[in-house]
Amino acid sequence: MLARSFAERYANKDHLLIFASGVSNSAESDPSEFGRERRALEAELAKGYRRSVYFGSCGVADRVGNDTPYMNHKRAMESIVQSTRGGLVLRLPQVVGRTDNPNTLTNFLRDRILSGESFQVWSRAERNLIDIDDVVAIASAMIECEEQIPAVVNIAAERSVPMPAIVAIFEEALGRKANFDLKDQGTPFPIESAYANRVGRELGIDLGSNYAERVIRKYYGQE
Repeated sequence: MLARSFAERYANKDHLLIFASGVSNSAESDPSEFGRERRALEAELAKGYRRSVYFGSCGVADRVGNDTPYMNHKRAMESIVQSTRGGLVLRLPQVVGRTDNPNTLTNFLRDRILSGESFQVWSRAERNLIDIDDVVAIASAMIECEEQIPAVVNIAAERSVPMPAIVAIFEEALGRKANFDLKDQGTPFPIESAYANRVGRELGIDLGSNYAERVIRKYYGQE
């Protein structure tokens, strides 16, 4: 989804690498999958692009709650990019867009609610949703900025949303009640995204009030 979304604007820019070919399942633990991405990234970086953009995860900052093989791999990939001239790491939360990937949070929720299959919801867990169209717009502004920008930037909505609230938005958007068990587990998920939000405002993008609801309705609302 990321590659398709950036291709129209950047596919023919020989000086620029947009690396959007990675491990898509955050539950992955197979070392061979991580090795495949690492080898591909290192091979591309060796070509000496003037600007190399890697999409990391906002979750890497939480070493207590996200000390998983996937997150440790993302940390390693970020380190490689940051050590490269012109390297830019854009950390993303849960990106929402049109994709057949069943492993995304929003596709998972849609599929479970429509099928009536039971699933668990952690009452204290939070997630941050962002529209792929907004990611492209904000990231492009950063990539093309002639001024110095941070080497690592979180592109995320102003606020993370509790999982029960996200499920409630889906129920309303789909017109179906969810079949879930509420567990007293999880932790808040604050993300520092002031820079990205400022860039968004300059582009006329509101990442604040009711943002998660607007994004879910855009991609999952009933016709």
